[in-house]
Amino acid sequence: MNAYSFDGLVVVALLLICSCAYLKRVPRFNSWLLSEKKGFFGVFYKAAVIGVRLHSAHKMKQKTTLPKGVKTKVKKAKATGPKRGQFLHIAPKKKHVIESEKVAAEVTRIINEKNEEMVKGRADTAVGRNQPQKSK
Repeated sequence: MNAYSFDGLVVVALLLICSCAYLKRVPRFNSWLLSEKKGFFGVFYKAAVIGVRLHSAHKMKQKTTLPKGVKTKVKKAKATGPKRGQFLHIAPKKKHVIESEKVAAEVTRIINEKNEEMVKGRADTAVGRNQPQKSK
């Protein structure tokens, strides 16, 4: 291979492009050698840009093939539904079930209110805020 032949020129150009694309990832070389966009050092900058673009285009085209007998990895399907710690309430579709749930919720609310009144009354009596009524 002769440096003055067309083949030698192509090899030197490819080496320049690949080297500049590689050096673009090194911060010190990037700021020192590849920062100028015009002039003599602009050639290195342009070679780096070409190399980066060729590399990304090559990544998109490249397909990986596995050897014979090797199974491909299958990604596990994510479980659908509520996340861990989240509760999902699915509303019933039948009207009588909906009505019974409304009644049960109202009864539970009333019972909770009565219990709170009773507990507050006992706490007030224990502290001495209200005196228990004595029968005459």
